[in-house]
Amino acid sequence: MMSWNTSTDCCNWDGVSCDDSTGEVIGLELSCGMLQGTIHPDSSLFNLTHLISLDLSGNNLNGALPSWLFTSPSLETLHLENNMFSGNVPFDSFTSPSLTYLDLSFNSLNGTLPSWLFSSPSLKYLYLGNNMFSGNVPFDSFTSPSLTYLDLSFNSLNGTLPSWLFSSPSLKYLYLGYNMFSGNVPFESFALPSLQLLDLSNNNQLGGQIDVQTFRQLTNLTALYLSFNNFSGELELDTLLSSLTNLEFLDLSYSGFSVTTKNAYHYVNPGFWLLKLASCKLKVFPDSFRTMKRLYHLDLSSNEIHGQIPHWAGEIGFNELSYLNLSPNLIGVYELSYLNLSYNFITGLPQFQWYGLEHLYLQSNLIQGTFPLSICNMSHLRYLDMSNNRFGGVIPECVGSMMSTLFKIDLGNNNFHGTIPNVFNECRDLKGLLLNGNQLEGEVPHSLSKCQSLKVLDLGNNNLNGSFPKWLGGLSELQVLVLRSNNFHGPIETSTATEHAFSSLQVLDLFHNCFVGKLPGIFFQNFKAMQNMCEHLSSPDVYGDGDEEEVDESGITWKVVTLGYGCGTLVGLVMGYLMLSTRKVKWFNAIADAAESLVLKKKRRHIYIGK
Repeated sequence: MMSWNTSTDCCNWDGVSCDDSTGEVIGLELSCGMLQGTIHPDSSLFNLTHLISLDLSGNNLNGALPSWLFTSPSLETLHLENNMFSGNVPFDSFTSPSLTYLDLSFNSLNGTLPSWLFSSPSLKYLYLGNNMFSGNVPFDSFTSPSLTYLDLSFNSLNGTLPSWLFSSPSLKYLYLGYNMFSGNVPFESFALPSLQLLDLSNNNQLGGQIDVQTFRQLTNLTALYLSFNNFSGELELDTLLSSLTNLEFLDLSYSGFSVTTKNAYHYVNPGFWLLKLASCKLKVFPDSFRTMKRLYHLDLSSNEIHGQIPHWAGEIGFNELSYLNLSPNLIGVYELSYLNLSYNFITGLPQFQWYGLEHLYLQSNLIQGTFPLSICNMSHLRYLDMSNNRFGGVIPECVGSMMSTLFKIDLGNNNFHGTIPNVFNECRDLKGLLLNGNQLEGEVPHSLSKCQSLKVLDLGNNNLNGSFPKWLGGLSELQVLVLRSNNFHGPIETSTATEHAFSSLQVLDLFHNCFVGKLPGIFFQNFKAMQNMCEHLSSPDVYGDGDEEEVDESGITWKVVTLGYGCGTLVGLVMGYLMLSTRKVKWFNAIADAAESLVLKKKRRHIYIGK
């Protein structure tokens, strides 16, 4: 709009279109123009009575929508999406008989939807998604013969879905996901030969019986999203994929029904992009995936797949695959960055070539054998979780080659033995090291003192020995230190280097070792994080072997308690609620979850091709 010059003909201004014969302004295309503020009732736009197209999308406009926006008798296209409009939409003011395209999505609009909106003879495209509309949708008034695209997703709409909605001959895209629709979906009425996309996901209260015949007439379907609902029945995957030959996006995760496979050969669209079958009660790895050469996202998590992953799994997606949850597409895959095989019954892994992987989650399976040396070749790896399996042998020295990139490594609750390799000299980004619940022995490697970003160190439930690793006090970021149930011994000594020791510590667990003597108050007065945590607490009841109180130089009152038992007795100072637990702190798991979400997060626009 900076180029608008009132001394020149407005038909020459950027974003302005005029009728060649009359000179009247018929179009304003002002999208992404950095416009902000409210639209005033006396705006000169009100005088553009011949306006056919108005596009104000992608700006920072806010406030209520003025009624005159919808009164132009010639208006055909209205784009108001991706702004900050709020309040009720003045639907009663709509007097545009020629309106074919209405987009109000991605705002904060609320209120209920009028019945005439679904009976307009001219309306073809209706986008109301990502707002705050509520109430029953007046589907009973649906008589729009031309409606092709209907998006009501991401609102708070409710009610049931009528059978005739799924037999409209003109509908091609139907988005009803992320609402509160309920009742049984009339699958028996599905007769939409033109339908290309159907999204009923995340309604939670939608039900109905489903089988492979349900979608037999949706022959042009390219995307089907049914996740997070309460459907029932059984769906045979191979038959479904072979009958919907145009399908490229399929999400049946947590939908309530079972997915089976006969692993018989059927044609499958090689152009498949997204396949999500989490929690579908799958028993085996479907052979039909083998032909999906363009697959970008595969999620088979939380199923009942047993045994080894097939050797041909690396053929899935070829070089296109970016997200893989419960399927190893690692043979010859160069672009894969995320792999999650967790919480299944996998017993073994093939030998893969691991290239650009950044996230690897193998936890909570039945995997046996030694540490896969191929993991050491993953030069970009940031998250590695192999916990709660049956891995054994020693932790190889080659893990040191990953330390320059690792953010978290969790090998807890396995059968690793031997010593912890002294390979942490390059661990500049390491924030979590969890080796608890193994059979590790020897002393804590001194190279851990180089891990200046370390926040969580859990070495509990092993056979480690030696004296208390007081040099860990130099890790200024350390918040959780778990040494419980080992063979550490001797007194916890102080030194001149401990002036600022353990300044961020919030959790200390020394339970069941062989420490002796008292916990020195001078040494632990630097537990500022725990002191701050207790400043606003009333004196809690802390019971121990003694009942006297001591006051150290800082003026903080300490209760004398025992922190553990074993071959020696340690009497120490407890600051308020001192956690003595081996559980991982929530904030650390949240870091990993947030990073995982960033890998998966996609911004959805008008043509809905994924989530």
